[in-house]
Amino acid sequence: MKQFMILALCLCLASAAGAVGSLSDPLAIGVGARALGMGKAYVGLAENSDALFMNPAGLARINGLQFSSMSGSLLGEVNYQLGGVVYPLGGLGTVGFGYVGTSVGGIQFTDATAAPTGTGDWGNSVMFLSYGSQLLNTPLLFGGSLKYFKVGGSGTADAVSAAGSGYDLDLGLLYPVNGFTTLGANWQDCLPASLGGKISKTAGDENIPATLKLGGKMTLLGREGEALLASNSRRLYGCLDYDLCQNSGKTGALHAGLEFWPSRNFALRAGSDRSDLTAGVGLRFSGFEFDYAYHLYGEISENATHYFSLAYLGEGPTELNVKLNTPRDHMVVYDDHVSLSGQVKALTDDGWEKDGPFKVKVNGQPLQLLPGNSFESEVPVESYGKKKLVVEVVDDGGNRRVAELEIVRLTAFADVPDGYWAKQSIERNGTLGLVPGYADGTFKPENPLTRADMVALLLRAKGLTPPAEGTAKAVFKDVKPDFWAAKYLELAWKEGLVRGYPDGTFRPNNHTSRVESVVLMTRFDGVRPVAMVEGRPYNDVAADHWAAGSVAAARDAGMIGFTSANRLEPQAAVTRSQLADMFSRTAVAGGRIKDLLTWEKGRTGY
Repeated sequence: MKQFMILALCLCLASAAGAVGSLSDPLAIGVGARALGMGKAYVGLAENSDALFMNPAGLARINGLQFSSMSGSLLGEVNYQLGGVVYPLGGLGTVGFGYVGTSVGGIQFTDATAAPTGTGDWGNSVMFLSYGSQLLNTPLLFGGSLKYFKVGGSGTADAVSAAGSGYDLDLGLLYPVNGFTTLGANWQDCLPASLGGKISKTAGDENIPATLKLGGKMTLLGREGEALLASNSRRLYGCLDYDLCQNSGKTGALHAGLEFWPSRNFALRAGSDRSDLTAGVGLRFSGFEFDYAYHLYGEISENATHYFSLAYLGEGPTELNVKLNTPRDHMVVYDDHVSLSGQVKALTDDGWEKDGPFKVKVNGQPLQLLPGNSFESEVPVESYGKKKLVVEVVDDGGNRRVAELEIVRLTAFADVPDGYWAKQSIERNGTLGLVPGYADGTFKPENPLTRADMVALLLRAKGLTPPAEGTAKAVFKDVKPDFWAAKYLELAWKEGLVRGYPDGTFRPNNHTSRVESVVLMTRFDGVRPVAMVEGRPYNDVAADHWAAGSVAAARDAGMIGFTSANRLEPQAAVTRSQLADMFSRTAVAGGRIKDLLTWEKGRTGY
């Protein structure tokens, strides 16, 4: 019986140095090959399904189905098995189920004379149901595990009487202090015996001492803003845990570990579990992870144990982004094409860059990716006005990202140079067809306008077009029915836009004076003349001038912007550039120009 108890004790302690925890808790031995390779310093890291065994608060980070398993043979005698599965509940947290068990068979029993009396076996296990979630809208994560213990043996009456079962509770927290530091805590077996935290046996109850595990993780090398030193291709984590043992009579235990990822698929680990050295490696591929851990127990090399874990972590969601370098958003262009360039960037949920493959389209047309997931293309801009460029990226997992920008193609005129005072007004009016240019690509900004030209422009700007059929009526004495603008003048007369001279003429081929253009523009825009003009609207426009009310109203409305020295020069011929400037200041034309340059909000990209 003495030999049996020694073997059972070895089974529970799993090392010559002893392990912190209950004799009936197999979690005191190991918690997954990844954590074991890091000296069991995992409370602050607590990610993936391994969080089941060390800190259930880490379950809140998981956003897809995962499972893990581990096996080992302690001291060459004790079989160790671990398994767990976690599943997120879609915004309601994550649940998990785990199992850890140890067993030893073929134990030789002898009597007082060392004569064999038979064989037996011994084992213990724990099953637990876990939950993790985010605390409201805070960065704090919390979790808990309800644990069910079972211990038992066979071969002797004492072994049978030592069998029993019970339950207990773990509570965990995780808090990201900043981008590269996370603190964690896991209060293991926190239920007191009075509330059921014990193993009930035939031979007597066994208390399960509580352990408060405090830990932290620091990202020493990683993504910019998330590590002390920035690196897009490597990760280095440092972890430190300390166990505060309660009601067990044992001293605290220190755990330290490092994990280095030279690439997203391979990891190297080293650590210290109390004073026992550990090491390990990890491989990730297509959502699966294989981990190996080497753990020394005491100074006896024969006590070294090898652990092997296999886990399915899933590919996880990909953060897919598109960066557009050129053209600039809201850019003004004049050519019939624009140079588009940018880059596709994808990050997996664990922060690694994904190389692809990606499918890229711009306005529905496929683009070929260049090295570094960049792209360049000449995109046609076939018509004038506001245009949207939509770049769509899809990865092999079906993740989709769209980046958009808007440009506007304006009409350029060969005889309107940069710096010309009315360049913006001319280009915007020309783009909208309000004051168009000529077939040879010129605008002739200093050319005067005839009265017939101006009437036709105003009607077209209002969207009014005379009927093509029929003959124009003789509204004015000097406008013959076959005159090119006869129907426009008839329509303008009906609309109240023009009245003609007192002698019944219109003089369609005369140049439009500045004061006449102001009067026509106020009628066009529905601006009512000032009834009582006080003083001169301009130095050269008297208060009793026939158009003083319209001039004053146009001035007050900000419609006239081409004057100097407070002089209108009312009898001077208005030029095409002056007309374009006045047009852009009206509510009708100005509203259309505003629409041309009003951009949508909420476009995506990074």
